[in-house]
Amino acid sequence: MNMNELAGLLGLSVYDPVFWMPLLCLGVFLLMVLLGTVFDGFDLGVALWLPFAGEHKDRLVNLLGPWRNINEFWLLFGMVFFLAAFPKAWGFVFSMMYWPLVCIGIGALLRNVSFEFRLRSADSLRRFWMLLFFAGSVMNAFGQGWLLGKLVVGFRVEEGYGLFALLVAFGMLALYMLLGAAWLIMRVDGGLQQEAIGWAKRTVRVAAGGVIAIMAGMGLSNMGIFYKWALIDTFSVVFPAWVVILSVFALIEMLLKQAHKSEWLSRLPFLLLILLAGISLGGVAYSYFPFLVYDELSLWDSIDSIVTLRYVVWGMIMVLPVLLVYIAWSYGDVFDKLRS
Repeated sequence: MNMNELAGLLGLSVYDPVFWMPLLCLGVFLLMVLLGTVFDGFDLGVALWLPFAGEHKDRLVNLLGPWRNINEFWLLFGMVFFLAAFPKAWGFVFSMMYWPLVCIGIGALLRNVSFEFRLRSADSLRRFWMLLFFAGSVMNAFGQGWLLGKLVVGFRVEEGYGLFALLVAFGMLALYMLLGAAWLIMRVDGGLQQEAIGWAKRTVRVAAGGVIAIMAGMGLSNMGIFYKWALIDTFSVVFPAWVVILSVFALIEMLLKQAHKSEWLSRLPFLLLILLAGISLGGVAYSYFPFLVYDELSLWDSIDSIVTLRYVVWGMIMVLPVLLVYIAWSYGDVFDKLRS
């Protein structure tokens, strides 16, 4: 179904603001999710390796310092934007996602407080604040995975679906750990880079299993999505996307054996994970479209009023260019190599 047909079913024109404004807001929200997943994700991933870092613990935390403040921004901004643009969907999602959101919120609070107090505390207390930073990172990453798992199973609460959502949460932990290790491989050299390569090798297959579980869960829990995937017109797009996703994981595993040999090779695993995040997010959006809450609320049912949405869109038009420039400036050196 093309956009003209979809607009016709809604009794609208593709040029009608009631039709295209929610689409624009969805596109911006997905961009926020992608950027937050990558940039806040490597922060979470690095923190999840703290118990295994040995003598490198302090260096891991210090490496995150330049981006800690802006990384705190993604979660809050994404939630506020979603609430402003799609308040009806937010009400439904919040009621169904209460505990995962609480887990994310407590984790974010622990991370922010412990990072700041570690910088200002005596040496004798730094180990405690570092442990708290790790605990907050686990809660935050697990909560995001739990939220994704509940979304994948269509918010079903039966025991089997609940356990599957928790399985997805553990898969998300592995994905963030892989992302953090890949960022370290790109960012550092020497002994810490070798450690990071070993960490990535131990998580790449678990992370791939998590992505496979997400794909399988979406199709088996929602027959409408399975049918959408199985159509002849769409299977030619869906199947290659699955192949690309699994091929990227296989390529990352092969590259990890060569990542220490050159600066360019050390960048490729992280860049491929960014590509993987983009394809996966696009796949989820494609599978659920035109719904925000599958079989409950479409994109256009989720808005409050066109007047409110106009304020959101105009605010976004004014703020987004400045925000993108600030993001580019803040993360300008995130891909640079540090020398030991």
